[in-house]
Amino acid sequence: MGGWATVPSGLVVRSGELHVFKAPPGPSGQDVEEARGLVTDEERDMAEALGRVGDGAAFLRTRALTRRVLGWVLGRSPVDIEFCRSEHGRPALVDREVCFSAAYGGGQQLVAVSLDSEVGVDVQDGEVAYGENLHLSLTEWEQRLLRRLSPSARRMFFLSLWTRKEAVLRATGYGLRVPPEEVDVLVEDGAGAVAVPLPDGAGVVEVQVRDLPGGRGAVAAAAVAGPVSALHTWIFDLSLQQAHCH
Repeated sequence: MGGWATVPSGLVVRSGELHVFKAPPGPSGQDVEEARGLVTDEERDMAEALGRVGDGAAFLRTRALTRRVLGWVLGRSPVDIEFCRSEHGRPALVDREVCFSAAYGGGQQLVAVSLDSEVGVDVQDGEVAYGENLHLSLTEWEQRLLRRLSPSARRMFFLSLWTRKEAVLRATGYGLRVPPEEVDVLVEDGAGAVAVPLPDGAGVVEVQVRDLPGGRGAVAAAAVAGPVSALHTWIFDLSLQQAHCH
């Protein structure tokens, strides 16, 4: 698994590729006031509500990063990016020009982008509260493998499975309407295809999932509901200009 690279000048975003962008660390990252200036009144209200549980600032930074990334890919101002809800409630672009997913956790903000297939991304804090009751979200085989590990190793193994599940279910568009305990994400070397049984008899879809470089104690994964020719992980420079898409 590679690390996070700086976005090169003249990057071309191509069909079939999965690009995941991370907010820059340290002082170069967006402060909350700058982020507030890029989002809508509705998004600020959502952040206000989340602020009561400590997630408001992270939500604002992530939504602002999403606007910056999508604006860069599409050649628009971040404030001109318009969101809506898909049939099953996931955020989407009004014009559906590209597919995206965003997540925050462990002090990180991530945005995944694909030109032609639905995507999902998730990141979790490696220090998140953990207990055996969470094992109910795993398949029977996943639980068996987890129990073979030492107690000290179980947390990170569980988090690697959970981030994959979250990313995969987001890529389907159904989210947790699909019971996570029915989705086996045990893929070799952190990358592979996952079969997802959709609700309401909608059949089974295959989703490609990839572990992402973590860092600073975070665990992350991305998924795409279609063929993927390459995965690229970037640190997003907030001063970037328009990308090129093919």
